[in-house]
Amino acid sequence: MRIPSVFLLQKTPPQNEKKVPFKEALPLRLKDRVSGKGGAQEEVACLHEMSVLFACMKGAEFNESACAKEITSLKKCYKTFLDTKTQKKADDKTGNVVVGRDLNYKQLNKYLRNYPQPK
Repeated sequence: MRIPSVFLLQKTPPQNEKKVPFKEALPLRLKDRVSGKGGAQEEVACLHEMSVLFACMKGAEFNESACAKEITSLKKCYKTFLDTKTQKKADDKTGNVVVGRDLNYKQLNKYLRNYPQPK
Protein backbone atom coordinates (compact mmCIF):
# COMPACT_ATOMS: atom_id res chain seq x y z
CA MET A 1 0.00 0.00 0.00
CA ARG A 2 1.31 3.37 -0.97
CA ILE A 3 1.22 6.22 1.62
CA PRO A 4 0.56 9.67 0.17
CA SER A 5 3.11 12.34 1.01
CA VAL A 6 0.37 14.48 2.57
CA PHE A 7 0.24 12.18 5.59
CA LEU A 8 3.99 12.50 6.17
CA LEU A 9 3.88 16.28 6.61
CA GLN A 10 3.50 17.80 10.07
CA LYS A 11 0.57 20.16 10.29
CA THR A 12 2.23 22.59 12.73
CA PRO A 13 5.87 22.52 13.74
CA PRO A 14 6.65 22.29 17.47
CA GLN A 15 6.92 25.61 19.25
CA ASN A 16 10.34 26.85 20.28
CA GLU A 17 10.52 26.95 24.08
CA LYS A 18 12.88 29.92 24.14
CA LYS A 19 10.53 32.16 22.18
CA VAL A 20 7.51 31.58 24.46
CA PRO A 21 7.31 34.28 27.15
CA PHE A 22 6.63 33.17 30.73
CA LYS A 23 3.55 34.80 32.24
CA GLU A 24 3.41 34.72 36.02
CA ALA A 25 -0.23 34.17 37.01
CA LEU A 26 0.50 34.10 40.75
CA PRO A 27 3.60 35.18 42.66
CA LEU A 28 6.26 32.47 42.67
CA ARG A 29 6.86 32.21 46.40
CA LEU A 30 5.62 30.01 49.21
CA LYS A 31 3.07 31.14 51.74
CA ASP A 32 3.97 31.31 55.43
CA ARG A 33 1.43 28.63 56.32
CA VAL A 34 -0.42 25.62 54.92
CA SER A 35 -4.01 24.60 55.51
CA GLY A 36 -4.92 21.37 57.26
CA LYS A 37 -7.66 20.46 54.82
CA GLY A 38 -5.66 17.86 52.89
CA GLY A 39 -5.03 15.55 55.84
CA ALA A 40 -8.66 15.08 56.85
CA GLN A 41 -8.89 11.52 55.51
CA GLU A 42 -9.41 8.88 58.18
CA GLU A 43 -7.81 5.51 57.76
CA VAL A 44 -10.04 2.47 57.97
CA ALA A 45 -9.19 0.33 60.98
CA CYS A 46 -9.01 -3.48 60.77
CA LEU A 47 -10.77 -3.84 57.44
CA HIS A 48 -9.36 -7.32 56.78
CA GLU A 49 -10.38 -8.64 60.21
CA MET A 50 -13.87 -7.21 59.76
CA SER A 51 -14.33 -8.90 56.39
CA VAL A 52 -13.11 -12.24 57.80
CA LEU A 53 -15.56 -11.90 60.70
CA PHE A 54 -18.48 -11.09 58.39
CA ALA A 55 -17.65 -14.06 56.17
CA CYS A 56 -17.55 -16.34 59.22
CA MET A 57 -20.83 -14.93 60.55
CA LYS A 58 -22.50 -15.45 57.19
CA GLY A 59 -21.27 -19.05 57.04
CA ALA A 60 -22.36 -19.77 60.62
CA GLU A 61 -25.75 -18.09 60.13
CA PHE A 62 -24.81 -15.22 62.49
CA ASN A 63 -23.94 -17.46 65.43
CA GLU A 64 -21.34 -15.55 67.47
CA SER A 65 -20.08 -18.57 69.39
CA ALA A 66 -18.89 -20.21 66.16
CA CYS A 67 -16.77 -17.17 65.27
CA ALA A 68 -15.11 -16.48 68.64
CA LYS A 69 -11.58 -16.55 67.20
CA GLU A 70 -12.41 -13.91 64.57
CA ILE A 71 -14.15 -11.70 67.13
CA THR A 72 -11.11 -11.74 69.44
CA SER A 73 -8.77 -10.95 66.53
CA LEU A 74 -10.96 -7.99 65.53
CA LYS A 75 -11.04 -6.69 69.12
CA LYS A 76 -7.26 -7.07 69.40
CA CYS A 77 -6.69 -5.26 66.11
CA TYR A 78 -9.01 -2.42 67.08
CA LYS A 79 -7.32 -2.04 70.46
CA THR A 80 -3.89 -1.73 68.83
CA PHE A 81 -5.35 0.77 66.34
CA LEU A 82 -6.72 2.93 69.17
CA ASP A 83 -3.43 2.71 71.08
CA THR A 84 -1.40 3.84 68.07
CA LYS A 85 -3.89 6.61 67.35
CA THR A 86 -3.70 7.99 70.91
CA GLN A 87 0.11 7.71 70.84
CA LYS A 88 0.26 9.62 67.56
CA LYS A 89 -2.09 12.29 68.92
CA ALA A 90 0.06 12.66 72.05
CA ASP A 91 3.20 12.98 69.91
CA ASP A 92 1.54 15.62 67.76
CA LYS A 93 0.48 17.55 70.87
CA THR A 94 4.00 17.58 72.34
CA GLY A 95 5.48 18.63 69.01
CA ASN A 96 7.90 15.74 68.63
CA VAL A 97 9.06 15.50 65.04
CA VAL A 98 10.16 12.10 63.77
CA VAL A 99 12.98 12.46 61.25
CA GLY A 100 12.20 10.93 57.87
CA ARG A 101 8.42 10.96 58.34
CA ASP A 102 5.67 13.09 56.85
CA LEU A 103 4.87 16.22 58.80
CA ASN A 104 1.32 17.18 59.62
CA TYR A 105 0.13 20.71 58.93
CA LYS A 106 0.76 21.98 62.48
CA GLN A 107 4.40 20.88 62.45
CA LEU A 108 4.89 22.29 58.97
CA ASN A 109 3.39 25.64 60.00
CA LYS A 110 5.78 25.72 62.95
CA TYR A 111 8.78 25.35 60.61
CA LEU A 112 7.40 27.89 58.14
CA ARG A 113 7.00 30.43 60.97
CA ASN A 114 10.67 29.98 61.87
CA TYR A 115 11.76 30.66 58.27
CA PRO A 116 9.35 33.25 56.79
CA GLN A 117 9.41 34.00 53.09
CA PRO A 118 10.75 37.40 52.00
CA LYS A 119 8.11 39.79 50.73
